[in-house]
Amino acid sequence: MNQDQRVTADYPEQKIIQSLVDRLKASQQTVLLGYSATGLADDLSQPAFLIQLESIQEQGRQGERIKALMTVNLSAVMRTHQNTTFELIALVNTMRDLLVAGGRLCPEARKVSFSEVQFDIAPNHGHLSFADVQLGIEVIV
Repeated sequence: MNQDQRVTADYPEQKIIQSLVDRLKASQQTVLLGYSATGLADDLSQPAFLIQLESIQEQGRQGERIKALMTVNLSAVMRTHQNTTFELIALVNTMRDLLVAGGRLCPEARKVSFSEVQFDIAPNHGHLSFADVQLGIEVIV
């Protein structure tokens, strides 16, 4: 999927992911959905957010309504340089602020929670460094 294309929200899960993409794009960073980091170093000219849907776990049903937990892996990625650690911390804080400050992502997304942040700082300048966090989204559809 081209990063500028919007998905037609046929399913509530698609609507939530699209809302997540839109919210993160407000940071003016590149937002890539469903991308692998493999080969990304050649194309990445600025910091980016990578989004990977990990799982959707149904937690209960009441009539036609379903409660589920969506788990999404979010990564802030950038080329390594002298200030990478500080810039990755700032990117993660920006990501968190964007996802909690504007209220719900959409009506179906009830609560969001964040895991601890895992940093993978590349030892050589020019290589990619990452800050990874799992986002849990409680969903009612």
